[in-house]
Amino acid sequence: MDDQHPSTKKFLKHPLRWLSLLCLFQLTLWTLAPNWVRHTLNSDTLEGITWGNLWQWGYDKHPPLAAWVTALFANLSDTSDLPVYFLAQLSIVIVFIAVWRLAREYLPEHSALLAAFLLQGVLFYSNRVERVTPDTIQGPVWALLALTFYFAVTRESLKYWLLTGVLAGLAVLAKYQAAVLFLPLLVVLFITQEGQKSLKTAGPWLGAILATLIILPHLQWLMNNDFAAVNYLEETYVDNPNRQPDSDWPGRLYYPLSFTFNSFNNIIPLLLLCIPLYRARKLSIQYSSFKTLFLTAIALGPFVLTLLFGLMTGEKLIPRWATPYFAWLPLFILVRLKPEISYKQFKTLVVWCLALGITFCALRTSYQYYKPLYKDRYWESDEYMPAREEMAYAEKLWQEYYTYPMPYLGGLHYHIAELAAYSKDNPVPFFGLNPDESRWMKPENFRLRGGMILIRHDRKNTGEVQERLKSNYPDAIYIGSQSFKPVSRLNVEPPIEFVTDYYLLEPLSARKKP
Repeated sequence: MDDQHPSTKKFLKHPLRWLSLLCLFQLTLWTLAPNWVRHTLNSDTLEGITWGNLWQWGYDKHPPLAAWVTALFANLSDTSDLPVYFLAQLSIVIVFIAVWRLAREYLPEHSALLAAFLLQGVLFYSNRVERVTPDTIQGPVWALLALTFYFAVTRESLKYWLLTGVLAGLAVLAKYQAAVLFLPLLVVLFITQEGQKSLKTAGPWLGAILATLIILPHLQWLMNNDFAAVNYLEETYVDNPNRQPDSDWPGRLYYPLSFTFNSFNNIIPLLLLCIPLYRARKLSIQYSSFKTLFLTAIALGPFVLTLLFGLMTGEKLIPRWATPYFAWLPLFILVRLKPEISYKQFKTLVVWCLALGITFCALRTSYQYYKPLYKDRYWESDEYMPAREEMAYAEKLWQEYYTYPMPYLGGLHYHIAELAAYSKDNPVPFFGLNPDESRWMKPENFRLRGGMILIRHDRKNTGEVQERLKSNYPDAIYIGSQSFKPVSRLNVEPPIEFVTDYYLLEPLSARKKP
């Protein structure tokens, strides 16, 4: 393309200030709002913190990167969830910066900035963004991976190939879903002249070796743990009892169509923001076949591959899988439309983007704040969990018997994950009283050192945990039950209380005493 369109220099002297405005907007608004209205973090986020505090190379559901990063930020504060909310927004800000940087390779500076601002119209970046999960962490890793890949090919740079290798390794450690990004990038590498030229150099091969070295400890963990995370993926999505049978081709359309519908709903605001661009005058910019194919691959490739997976296998497609898919969609639209944008139009669109972001944040915050007044069974939402109170009570009970910190905490998977993340003692969690869910520990160590077992009433799979308690830990001593009320920012008396039974498993040395 032309290095810069002439109109750029007329009105955009300080692009970094505009980018800083967007980043500061996202960091401030979405860090403070959920911290004010929510009592606890999202359940999946708390599970990640509990996992991450164990610093394992893998877990029974996912590879380790998201858990590590979440735990690292959570431990910055003993009392506040603020660092984790900040991490969620930092992940999005990194996406903004990566999109802007790649957009500069395609568009004038103001249009490149607009590609980042328009992400306020993609709901994965402007609604329900307070949680940190593997899907969240994929966002910045994928965005940086695509950016460094582009630079590696176009700059013919060993430095960028090594960075691409590092990010490819981290993408696998974030979530195995990285495969739907790797495949489009490999296609670009093998079928374009620029990519074929790169393959004749040492760069991509050294990058691949570096990525393998990064992944290697996790592969070793998988081999030592019966490929637990891979088996979880297979059992949950490949052997799903709800999958469409191989012979039911009309039925196989259901999940891809549902996934497409959900994804379309997440980008409707973006399409509406782009209305002024559809009839704008066109810039005289020409792109190489590599640039065109590369942008198409990263903007559409993962989404198309996911649909193909659903069609071929009949498996259910989860809407949140699309979390990192649409980062490049505003840039793709701008490159296709090539709109000539005046300074007035640029400022108007920026204002609309920020106004939309504020609106979504206000609606989300108001919904969570006022939900107890109008929504039945509001207490089932994780933002009202009394996790801090339950954990504090368990630690208080333990201190009535022993002066040292609680070694182990066992019980229902999600219940223990939610509580252990708010523990001062940092006990080793024993999820489900099931070694397959807790591969970082041995049950005999639990019996040796002792700990507490918590049974929350009326939660899914509680009966299974109670059976394991009776059959595997008959020596556990029931020490009472305690009720906890859901916690909201409003002074609302909840019509329900959560009841938890507490059991003490004494250390083996105490049980041997006469």
